Amino acid sequence: METLTKLSARSLEYYINAGRWENELDFFNLEVLFMTRLVEDHFLQLAGEDRVWKLTQLGSKLSDLMNEKHRVKESLTHQLRDLELMAQDLLNEIQEELAGKQAHLEYQMMNLIHDYRAVKTELYAILESCIE
Repeated sequence: METLTKLSARSLEYYINAGRWENELDFFNLEVLFMTRLVEDHFLQLAGEDRVWKLTQLGSKLSDLMNEKHRVKESLTHQLRDLELMAQDLLNEIQEELAGKQAHLEYQMMNLIHDYRAVKTELYAILESCIE
């Protein structure tokens, strides 16, 4: 952490945001795996035929989101690595390039979270109807 103080204020902000997003993606992974297992192991048996199709469709969407999460995680890992190399003076800091990558990462994170919340909302509605 001591070497991070060599970063400009903007780059340090990027590093902090990227670290927070990395934690969010780790939790996203746990939550999606839990929800997938919950649906497959318990709720598919409780759901009616019309709900089974919808749960299967939502499971497919969750799988697509996990694939997208892996792509975002890879970009995020590269960004964090580059920032750490900049802090160690092993890579030149090019603010425009860094800002572009950070903006793209933020866009990817916002889309992933938005799409995940939409799927989760649908999933919760179906699960709640199965319980009733």
